[in-house]
Amino acid sequence: MISLDWLNTWAHSSHWYGKIGFAIAVSAVFLAVIGLLLLLVDRAPKTGREKWQAFLFLLPALILTLIGFVIPIISTAISSFTNANGDWAGFSNFSWAFGNVEARKAIYNTLKWVIIAPIAATIIGLAYATVIDGVRGESFAKALVFLPTAISFVGAAIIWGLMYQEPGLLPSGLVNVVLGWFHLGPLGFPTNSRSITYLLIVVMIWIQAGFATVVLSAAIKGVPTELLEAAKIDGASAWQAFRRITIPQIRPSLVVVLVTISVATLKVFDLVQAFGAQQYGGDTLANLMFTTFKQAEPGTIGEHRSSTLAMLIFILVVPFVAFQVRQMIDNRRVR
Repeated sequence: MISLDWLNTWAHSSHWYGKIGFAIAVSAVFLAVIGLLLLLVDRAPKTGREKWQAFLFLLPALILTLIGFVIPIISTAISSFTNANGDWAGFSNFSWAFGNVEARKAIYNTLKWVIIAPIAATIIGLAYATVIDGVRGESFAKALVFLPTAISFVGAAIIWGLMYQEPGLLPSGLVNVVLGWFHLGPLGFPTNSRSITYLLIVVMIWIQAGFATVVLSAAIKGVPTELLEAAKIDGASAWQAFRRITIPQIRPSLVVVLVTISVATLKVFDLVQAFGAQQYGGDTLANLMFTTFKQAEPGTIGEHRSSTLAMLIFILVVPFVAFQVRQMIDNRRVR
């Protein structure tokens, strides 16, 4: 077998010329692959040449997808069905996931996230996009609501940590101050196990509402004005025109927004970690997967249980992706 230790040594060389040489070598390999592809495309058989060309240009992406996506999924799936010794364990790891109190709580919380956050963010985004459509300063209004989307989850956690901060601390959290005006008790964030998940979902809605607004606003502008004018002539109210014309016309965009936010909520990890919510009953599948893997010793059952949690997330994501693909196919048929 040919040893590649020299390549690893070269890549990690502390000398500047070693690093530059490695970069040049990688670039040369990349250019060689591109050149080979162009040569093969030029010599592709005349019969079905377009298909061959498409296949050859997609080949690098297919290889990377195989290495970075398909093989890890298969490896994770196999790990989820084995025990610490590497022997076949059947569904014992999945039984643990649904039988363990912490894992069951994480699954329950994740379902709350995926039900509440996408629907609420989409409704808020749709309402905001409808209200600002065509008004003066629309661009500024869109930019204002889109700003939270550009903030990292950790940054959002810091902002909302101050917003939720308990009375008596300096500065007092704005949310608790407003609640105090109405003689309502403090939130007790993040130690209140009953409310912590919902308060974290509020942060996610705040982040994703801007994305929903921008996408749906563009979709609303694409609705033919002739249809809306015809509805007004026929005596339809603004609500009837919105419900019977605008909503059906922007349905593909609504599906995209819902699916995108749903997948994001299934993978939510940063907010839970930043607030330490797992200590107070606010854990999610993604965060539990991380902590289980992090705490597991090499060669122990913890690694396989974290793989099981990863597969549960994957199983939950697949229906959303399948639904999105089905909608794309249906839209193409309509066109």
